[in-house]
Amino acid sequence: MKKFRTSLIIVFLNTPSSLCAADGEGSVSAKKPDIGLFGRLSSEAGYEHTQALDVGETSHAVLFLSQQHQWSFQDEAEAWRFNLQYRLIVDFVDNKNYEDVDSDNVDKLLAYAAKSWGSYKLGLGMQEVTWGENLLMPILDLVNPRDLTHSRGYYDPAAKNPSPMINLEWQSSEFNYQLIYVPLPLANKQPDEVGDFGISDKRDYKMGQDSEQGGRVGLILAGIDTKLYYWKHWPRVPSYRFNAFADDKDVIIDERQVESTAMTMSYAGFNWLARADLVHHNNYPATSVSAKVERSGLTQGIFGANWTTDGQQSFGAEFHFDLWEKGPEAFTDGAFVKESKDQKHFNWVGATANLNYFNYLIEPQLFYLRGINSEDEMIRAILLWNAAENITVTGEFQRTYAETSSPKLLLDEREILSARVTYSW
Repeated sequence: MKKFRTSLIIVFLNTPSSLCAADGEGSVSAKKPDIGLFGRLSSEAGYEHTQALDVGETSHAVLFLSQQHQWSFQDEAEAWRFNLQYRLIVDFVDNKNYEDVDSDNVDKLLAYAAKSWGSYKLGLGMQEVTWGENLLMPILDLVNPRDLTHSRGYYDPAAKNPSPMINLEWQSSEFNYQLIYVPLPLANKQPDEVGDFGISDKRDYKMGQDSEQGGRVGLILAGIDTKLYYWKHWPRVPSYRFNAFADDKDVIIDERQVESTAMTMSYAGFNWLARADLVHHNNYPATSVSAKVERSGLTQGIFGANWTTDGQQSFGAEFHFDLWEKGPEAFTDGAFVKESKDQKHFNWVGATANLNYFNYLIEPQLFYLRGINSEDEMIRAILLWNAAENITVTGEFQRTYAETSSPKLLLDEREILSARVTYSW
Protein backbone atom coordinates (compact mmCIF):
# COMPACT_ATOMS: atom_id res chain seq x y z
CA MET A 1 0.00 0.00 0.00
CA LYS A 2 1.24 3.43 -0.87
CA LYS A 3 2.42 5.48 2.10
CA PHE A 4 1.07 8.94 2.62
CA ARG A 5 2.16 12.21 4.11
CA THR A 6 1.24 12.46 7.75
CA SER A 7 0.95 15.31 10.20
CA LEU A 8 3.17 16.07 13.16
CA ILE A 9 2.33 17.18 16.66
CA ILE A 10 2.09 20.95 16.87
CA VAL A 11 2.64 22.86 20.08
CA PHE A 12 -0.31 25.03 21.13
CA LEU A 13 0.46 27.94 23.43
CA ASN A 14 -2.08 29.35 25.85
CA THR A 15 -3.68 32.46 24.46
CA PRO A 16 -3.12 35.36 26.88
CA SER A 17 -5.98 37.61 27.87
CA SER A 18 -4.04 40.50 26.40
CA LEU A 19 -1.65 40.24 23.49
CA CYS A 20 0.62 43.01 24.65
CA ALA A 21 4.10 41.52 24.54
CA ALA A 22 5.69 40.72 27.88
CA ASP A 23 9.28 41.47 28.80
CA GLY A 24 11.60 39.58 26.51
CA GLU A 25 8.78 38.79 24.02
CA GLY A 26 9.00 41.94 21.95
CA SER A 27 9.39 45.67 22.23
CA VAL A 28 6.42 47.73 23.35
CA SER A 29 6.67 51.45 23.92
CA ALA A 30 6.02 52.55 27.50
CA LYS A 31 3.77 55.26 26.07
CA LYS A 32 0.71 53.63 24.54
CA PRO A 33 -0.26 54.99 21.12
CA ASP A 34 -3.90 55.51 20.18
CA ILE A 35 -3.61 52.77 17.54
CA GLY A 36 -0.78 50.28 17.63
CA LEU A 37 0.14 46.68 16.98
CA PHE A 38 0.53 44.43 19.99
CA GLY A 39 1.38 40.79 19.56
CA ARG A 40 3.80 37.92 19.78
CA LEU A 41 5.29 35.23 17.60
CA SER A 42 6.35 31.75 18.65
CA SER A 43 8.09 29.28 16.37
CA GLU A 44 9.19 25.66 16.30
CA ALA A 45 11.29 23.84 13.72
CA GLY A 46 12.55 20.30 13.51
CA TYR A 47 12.71 16.93 11.85
CA GLU A 48 10.75 13.73 12.36
CA HIS A 49 11.49 10.29 10.97
CA THR A 50 8.91 7.49 11.24
CA GLN A 51 9.52 3.87 10.37
CA ALA A 52 6.52 1.61 9.70
CA LEU A 53 7.75 -1.60 11.32
CA ASP A 54 4.80 -3.68 10.10
CA VAL A 55 5.83 -3.21 6.45
CA GLY A 56 9.52 -2.37 6.95
CA GLU A 57 9.35 1.01 5.21
CA THR A 58 9.85 4.67 6.09
CA SER A 59 6.39 6.19 6.27
CA HIS A 60 7.66 9.77 6.39
CA ALA A 61 10.77 11.87 6.85
CA VAL A 62 9.66 15.43 7.45
CA LEU A 63 11.29 18.80 7.95
CA PHE A 64 8.82 21.24 9.49
CA LEU A 65 8.46 24.83 10.63
CA SER A 66 5.52 25.77 12.87
CA GLN A 67 4.64 29.35 13.73
CA GLN A 68 1.95 30.98 15.82
CA HIS A 69 1.14 34.68 15.40
CA GLN A 70 -1.14 36.53 17.82
CA TRP A 71 -1.79 40.24 17.64
CA SER A 72 -4.25 43.01 18.38
CA PHE A 73 -4.51 46.62 17.26
CA GLN A 74 -5.31 47.77 20.79
CA ASP A 75 -3.71 46.92 24.12
CA GLU A 76 -7.02 46.08 25.77
CA ALA A 77 -8.35 42.81 27.15
CA GLU A 78 -11.61 43.13 25.19
CA ALA A 79 -10.06 44.21 21.88
CA TRP A 80 -10.33 42.01 18.79
CA ARG A 81 -7.45 39.53 18.70
CA PHE A 82 -6.18 37.86 15.54
CA ASN A 83 -4.59 34.43 15.48
CA LEU A 84 -2.63 32.79 12.67
CA GLN A 85 -0.99 29.40 13.03
CA TYR A 86 0.50 27.16 10.35
CA ARG A 87 3.03 24.45 9.65
CA LEU A 88 5.27 24.32 6.61
CA ILE A 89 6.44 20.79 5.82
CA VAL A 90 8.69 18.98 3.38
CA ASP A 91 8.19 15.21 3.33
CA PHE A 92 11.06 13.44 1.58
CA VAL A 93 9.04 10.21 1.31
CA ASP A 94 6.25 11.90 -0.64
CA ASN A 95 7.90 12.84 -3.95
CA LYS A 96 5.23 15.38 -4.84
CA ASN A 97 5.62 17.13 -1.50
CA TYR A 98 9.18 18.27 -2.13
CA GLU A 99 9.35 18.23 -5.94
CA ASP A 100 6.16 20.21 -6.58
CA VAL A 101 5.66 22.76 -3.83
CA ASP A 102 2.00 23.74 -3.43
CA SER A 103 -0.74 24.01 -0.82
CA ASP A 104 0.02 20.48 0.43
CA ASN A 105 3.17 21.90 2.01
CA VAL A 106 1.02 24.04 4.32
CA ASP A 107 -0.50 22.05 7.15
CA LYS A 108 -2.52 22.83 10.28
CA LEU A 109 -3.67 26.26 9.13
CA LEU A 110 -5.60 28.09 11.85
CA ALA A 111 -6.72 31.63 11.12
CA TYR A 112 -9.39 33.29 13.24
CA ALA A 113 -10.41 36.46 15.04
CA ALA A 114 -11.52 36.39 18.68
CA LYS A 115 -13.20 38.95 20.90
CA SER A 116 -14.10 38.86 24.58
CA TRP A 117 -16.57 41.10 26.37
CA GLY A 118 -17.64 40.41 29.90
CA SER A 119 -18.38 36.69 30.26
CA TYR A 120 -18.68 36.19 26.50
CA LYS A 121 -16.09 35.11 23.95
CA LEU A 122 -16.57 34.90 20.18
CA GLY A 123 -14.29 33.17 17.65
CA LEU A 124 -14.66 33.51 13.85
CA GLY A 125 -12.60 31.55 11.32
CA MET A 126 -10.51 28.39 11.06
CA GLN A 127 -10.41 26.93 14.58
CA GLU A 128 -9.94 23.75 16.60
CA VAL A 129 -12.20 22.76 19.50
CA THR A 130 -11.61 20.02 22.07
CA TRP A 131 -14.59 18.28 23.67
CA GLY A 132 -14.62 15.58 26.33
CA GLU A 133 -12.35 14.67 29.20
CA ASN A 134 -9.32 13.89 26.97
CA LEU A 135 -9.07 10.25 27.98
CA LEU A 136 -6.79 7.65 26.39
CA MET A 137 -8.91 7.34 23.22
CA PRO A 138 -11.43 10.21 23.13
CA ILE A 139 -14.94 9.40 21.92
CA LEU A 140 -16.46 12.88 22.13
CA ASP A 141 -13.85 15.03 20.37
CA LEU A 142 -15.99 15.25 17.21
CA VAL A 143 -16.07 18.92 16.21
CA ASN A 144 -13.02 18.83 13.92
CA PRO A 145 -12.41 16.32 11.11
CA ARG A 146 -9.50 13.87 11.41
CA ASP A 147 -6.57 12.81 9.27
CA LEU A 148 -6.91 9.05 8.82
CA THR A 149 -3.40 8.85 7.34
CA HIS A 150 -1.71 10.22 10.47
CA SER A 151 1.21 8.02 11.53
CA ARG A 152 0.33 8.16 15.23
CA GLY A 153 -3.26 7.26 14.62
CA TYR A 154 -6.71 8.65 14.11
CA TYR A 155 -7.13 9.49 17.81
CA ASP A 156 -3.92 11.47 18.21
CA PRO A 157 -4.57 15.19 18.88
CA ALA A 158 -2.29 16.11 15.99
CA ALA A 159 -4.63 14.25 13.60
CA LYS A 160 -7.28 16.96 14.06
CA ASN A 161 -7.78 19.45 11.23
CA PRO A 162 -9.10 23.00 11.70
CA SER A 163 -12.63 23.86 10.54
CA PRO A 164 -14.26 27.19 9.59
CA MET A 165 -16.68 27.98 12.41
CA ILE A 166 -18.55 30.50 14.49
CA ASN A 167 -17.75 29.70 18.11
CA LEU A 168 -19.59 31.51 20.91
CA GLU A 169 -18.85 30.83 24.59
CA TRP A 170 -20.23 32.19 27.86
CA GLN A 171 -18.95 31.33 31.33
CA SER A 172 -19.71 32.22 34.93
CA SER A 173 -18.35 30.75 38.14
CA GLU A 174 -20.65 27.71 38.01
CA PHE A 175 -22.37 27.73 34.62
CA ASN A 176 -21.15 27.84 31.01
CA TYR A 177 -22.30 27.15 27.49
CA GLN A 178 -20.87 26.97 23.99
CA LEU A 179 -22.57 27.22 20.59
CA ILE A 180 -20.74 26.21 17.39
CA TYR A 181 -21.81 26.51 13.76
CA VAL A 182 -19.71 25.17 10.87
CA PRO A 183 -21.21 26.58 7.63
CA LEU A 184 -18.94 24.62 5.27
CA PRO A 185 -17.64 21.30 6.71
CA LEU A 186 -14.29 19.90 5.68
CA ALA A 187 -13.93 16.20 4.93
CA ASN A 188 -11.74 13.75 6.82
CA LYS A 189 -8.38 13.19 5.15
CA GLN A 190 -8.52 9.75 3.54
CA PRO A 191 -5.87 7.39 2.17
CA ASP A 192 -6.01 6.67 -1.56
CA GLU A 193 -6.46 2.96 -0.90
CA VAL A 194 -8.22 0.63 1.54
CA GLY A 195 -6.62 -2.79 1.44
CA ASP A 196 -5.84 -3.29 -2.23
CA PHE A 197 -8.65 -1.09 -3.49
CA GLY A 198 -8.68 2.52 -4.57
CA ILE A 199 -11.15 4.92 -2.95
CA SER A 200 -13.64 6.95 -4.92
CA ASP A 201 -14.15 10.14 -2.92
CA LYS A 202 -17.03 12.18 -4.35
CA ARG A 203 -17.81 14.14 -1.19
CA ASP A 204 -18.73 17.72 -2.01
CA TYR A 205 -20.22 19.56 0.95
CA LYS A 206 -22.38 22.58 0.20
CA MET A 207 -22.24 25.87 2.12
CA GLY A 208 -25.10 26.02 4.62
CA GLN A 209 -26.92 22.98 3.24
CA ASP A 210 -24.44 20.48 4.72
CA SER A 211 -23.50 22.51 7.78
CA GLU A 212 -22.54 21.07 11.18
CA GLN A 213 -23.87 22.55 14.42
CA GLY A 214 -24.29 21.94 18.10
CA GLY A 215 -23.10 23.00 21.50
CA ARG A 216 -22.60 22.18 25.15
CA VAL A 217 -23.97 23.28 28.50
CA GLY A 218 -21.90 22.90 31.65
CA LEU A 219 -22.66 23.12 35.35
CA ILE A 220 -20.49 22.67 38.44
CA LEU A 221 -22.60 21.20 41.24
CA ALA A 222 -21.27 19.80 44.55
CA GLY A 223 -17.77 19.83 43.07
CA ILE A 224 -18.79 17.70 40.04
CA ASP A 225 -18.12 19.33 36.68
CA THR A 226 -20.96 18.08 34.42
CA LYS A 227 -21.42 18.95 30.75
CA LEU A 228 -24.10 18.01 28.21
CA TYR A 229 -23.31 17.99 24.47
CA TYR A 230 -25.10 17.79 21.13
CA TRP A 231 -23.39 17.72 17.73
CA LYS A 232 -24.89 17.08 14.28
CA HIS A 233 -22.01 16.25 11.98
CA TRP A 234 -20.55 14.20 9.18
CA PRO A 235 -19.00 10.96 10.52
CA ARG A 236 -15.43 11.13 11.81
CA VAL A 237 -15.16 7.37 11.25
CA PRO A 238 -15.62 6.79 7.49
CA SER A 239 -18.04 4.29 5.96
CA TYR A 240 -17.03 2.50 2.77
CA ARG A 241 -19.21 0.71 0.22
CA PHE A 242 -17.76 -1.85 -2.18
CA ASN A 243 -18.50 -1.20 -5.86
CA ALA A 244 -17.42 -4.20 -7.94
CA PHE A 245 -15.86 -3.88 -11.40
CA ALA A 246 -15.22 -0.15 -11.07
CA ASP A 247 -11.65 -0.09 -12.41
CA ASP A 248 -9.19 1.16 -9.80
CA LYS A 249 -11.78 3.08 -7.71
CA ASP A 250 -13.97 0.27 -6.47
CA VAL A 251 -14.48 1.45 -2.88
CA ILE A 252 -16.90 4.35 -2.43
CA ILE A 253 -17.19 6.60 0.61
CA ASP A 254 -20.82 6.43 1.76
CA GLU A 255 -21.69 9.10 4.33
CA ARG A 256 -24.76 10.43 6.10
CA GLN A 257 -24.88 12.93 8.91
CA VAL A 258 -24.66 11.59 12.46
CA GLU A 259 -26.32 13.02 15.57
CA SER A 260 -24.24 12.63 18.74
CA THR A 261 -25.50 13.41 22.24
CA ALA A 262 -23.17 13.10 25.21
CA MET A 263 -22.45 13.79 28.86
CA THR A 264 -19.15 14.18 30.68
CA MET A 265 -18.45 14.32 34.39
CA SER A 266 -15.28 14.94 36.37
CA TYR A 267 -14.54 15.26 40.08
CA ALA A 268 -11.23 16.29 41.67
CA GLY A 269 -10.33 15.63 45.27
CA PHE A 270 -6.92 15.71 46.92
CA ASN A 271 -4.56 14.01 44.40
CA TRP A 272 -7.37 12.12 42.62
CA LEU A 273 -9.36 12.92 39.50
CA ALA A 274 -12.34 10.79 38.49
CA ARG A 275 -13.91 11.34 35.08
CA ALA A 276 -16.33 9.79 32.60
CA ASP A 277 -17.53 10.27 29.02
CA LEU A 278 -20.84 8.84 27.73
CA VAL A 279 -21.86 9.30 24.07
CA HIS A 280 -24.70 8.01 21.90
CA HIS A 281 -24.38 8.26 18.12
CA ASN A 282 -27.51 7.96 15.97
CA ASN A 283 -27.27 6.82 12.32
CA TYR A 284 -23.69 5.58 12.84
CA PRO A 285 -22.12 3.51 10.01
CA ALA A 286 -22.06 -0.14 11.11
CA THR A 287 -19.94 -1.55 8.27
CA SER A 288 -16.60 -0.73 6.71
CA VAL A 289 -16.70 -2.24 3.21
CA SER A 290 -19.90 -3.83 1.94
CA ALA A 291 -22.38 -3.71 -0.90
CA LYS A 292 -24.57 -1.78 1.51
CA VAL A 293 -23.63 0.39 4.48
CA GLU A 294 -25.84 -0.43 7.44
CA ARG A 295 -26.69 2.28 9.96
CA SER A 296 -26.79 1.68 13.67
CA GLY A 297 -27.08 3.30 17.04
CA LEU A 298 -23.78 3.22 18.92
CA THR A 299 -23.34 3.99 22.61
CA GLN A 300 -19.80 4.48 23.89
CA GLY A 301 -18.46 5.10 27.36
CA ILE A 302 -15.18 5.63 29.16
CA PHE A 303 -14.77 5.68 32.96
CA GLY A 304 -11.38 6.59 34.36
CA ALA A 305 -9.44 7.81 37.37
CA ASN A 306 -6.06 9.50 37.73
CA TRP A 307 -3.78 9.81 40.74
CA THR A 308 -1.04 12.45 40.83
CA THR A 309 1.85 12.20 43.26
CA ASP A 310 3.45 15.12 45.06
CA GLY A 311 6.25 14.88 42.49
CA GLN A 312 3.75 15.43 39.65
CA GLN A 313 3.87 11.82 38.45
CA SER A 314 0.42 10.68 37.30
CA PHE A 315 -1.09 7.20 36.91
CA GLY A 316 -4.47 6.36 35.43
CA ALA A 317 -6.83 3.45 34.79
CA GLU A 318 -9.78 3.35 32.39
CA PHE A 319 -12.67 1.14 31.31
CA HIS A 320 -14.05 1.49 27.76
CA PHE A 321 -17.15 0.02 26.14
CA ASP A 322 -18.92 0.13 22.77
CA LEU A 323 -22.54 -1.07 22.52
CA TRP A 324 -23.99 -1.47 19.02
CA GLU A 325 -27.60 -1.93 17.95
CA LYS A 326 -26.24 -3.81 14.93
CA GLY A 327 -22.92 -5.61 14.91
CA PRO A 328 -20.28 -3.91 12.73
CA GLU A 329 -18.30 -5.66 10.01
CA ALA A 330 -14.62 -5.28 9.09
CA PHE A 331 -12.95 -5.04 5.72
CA THR A 332 -10.24 -7.47 4.66
CA ASP A 333 -7.39 -7.16 2.16
CA GLY A 334 -9.57 -9.01 -0.35
CA ALA A 335 -12.86 -8.23 -2.03
CA PHE A 336 -15.06 -9.98 0.51
CA VAL A 337 -16.31 -8.90 3.90
CA LYS A 338 -16.03 -11.00 7.03
CA GLU A 339 -19.30 -12.31 8.40
CA SER A 340 -20.82 -10.03 10.97
CA LYS A 341 -20.24 -11.25 14.53
CA ASP A 342 -23.18 -11.91 16.81
CA GLN A 343 -21.29 -9.98 19.45
CA LYS A 344 -22.55 -6.40 19.59
CA HIS A 345 -20.64 -5.11 22.59
CA PHE A 346 -16.91 -4.68 23.11
CA ASN A 347 -15.02 -3.87 26.31
CA TRP A 348 -11.48 -2.69 26.97
CA VAL A 349 -9.34 -1.74 29.96
CA GLY A 350 -6.54 0.80 29.78
CA ALA A 351 -3.69 2.17 31.86
CA THR A 352 -1.64 5.36 31.55
CA ALA A 353 1.46 6.76 33.22
CA ASN A 354 3.00 10.22 32.82
CA LEU A 355 6.36 10.39 34.56
CA ASN A 356 9.18 12.89 34.94
CA TYR A 357 12.72 12.54 36.25
CA PHE A 358 15.60 14.88 37.05
CA ASN A 359 13.43 18.00 37.27
CA TYR A 360 11.60 17.27 33.99
CA LEU A 361 14.78 16.51 32.07
CA ILE A 362 13.28 13.18 30.99
CA GLU A 363 9.53 12.59 30.64
CA PRO A 364 8.38 9.03 29.84
CA GLN A 365 4.75 8.38 28.90
CA LEU A 366 3.14 4.95 28.74
CA PHE A 367 -0.28 3.99 27.33
CA TYR A 368 -1.81 0.52 27.22
CA LEU A 369 -5.25 -0.68 26.09
CA ARG A 370 -6.42 -4.31 26.10
CA GLY A 371 -9.70 -5.93 25.04
CA ILE A 372 -11.65 -7.84 27.69
CA ASN A 373 -13.76 -9.91 25.28
CA SER A 374 -11.29 -9.71 22.40
CA GLU A 375 -7.57 -9.77 21.64
CA ASP A 376 -7.49 -6.04 20.82
CA GLU A 377 -4.31 -4.39 22.07
CA MET A 378 -2.63 -1.01 21.87
CA ILE A 379 0.80 -0.20 23.29
CA ARG A 380 2.30 3.29 23.12
CA ALA A 381 5.56 4.34 24.76
CA ILE A 382 7.00 7.87 24.47
CA LEU A 383 10.31 9.11 25.84
CA LEU A 384 10.79 12.89 25.82
CA TRP A 385 14.21 14.39 26.59
CA ASN A 386 14.47 18.14 27.20
CA ALA A 387 18.03 18.28 25.94
CA ALA A 388 18.36 22.05 26.31
CA GLU A 389 16.18 25.04 27.09
CA ASN A 390 14.81 25.17 23.55
CA ILE A 391 15.64 21.67 22.25
CA THR A 392 13.49 18.57 22.71
CA VAL A 393 14.21 15.04 21.51
CA THR A 394 11.35 12.54 21.41
CA GLY A 395 11.26 8.82 20.67
CA GLU A 396 8.03 6.86 20.28
CA PHE A 397 6.95 3.26 19.77
CA GLN A 398 3.37 2.32 18.99
CA ARG A 399 1.76 -1.01 18.17
CA THR A 400 -1.97 -1.47 17.67
CA TYR A 401 -3.67 -4.76 16.85
CA ALA A 402 -7.43 -5.02 16.19
CA GLU A 403 -8.96 -8.46 16.69
CA THR A 404 -12.54 -7.19 16.79
CA SER A 405 -14.40 -5.59 13.93
CA SER A 406 -15.12 -2.47 15.97
CA PRO A 407 -13.57 0.58 14.26
CA LYS A 408 -12.33 1.81 17.66
CA LEU A 409 -8.97 0.15 16.93
CA LEU A 410 -9.48 -1.06 13.37
CA LEU A 411 -8.62 2.32 11.85
CA ASP A 412 -5.54 2.60 14.04
CA GLU A 413 -3.81 -0.69 13.25
CA ARG A 414 -0.11 0.11 12.97
CA GLU A 415 3.37 -0.61 14.29
CA ILE A 416 5.71 2.37 14.15
CA LEU A 417 8.95 3.67 15.59
CA SER A 418 9.62 7.38 15.30
CA ALA A 419 12.17 9.96 16.42
CA ARG A 420 11.66 13.72 16.48
CA VAL A 421 13.96 16.67 17.21
CA THR A 422 12.48 20.15 17.71
CA TYR A 423 13.93 23.59 18.38
CA SER A 424 11.58 26.31 19.65
CA TRP A 425 12.03 30.06 20.05
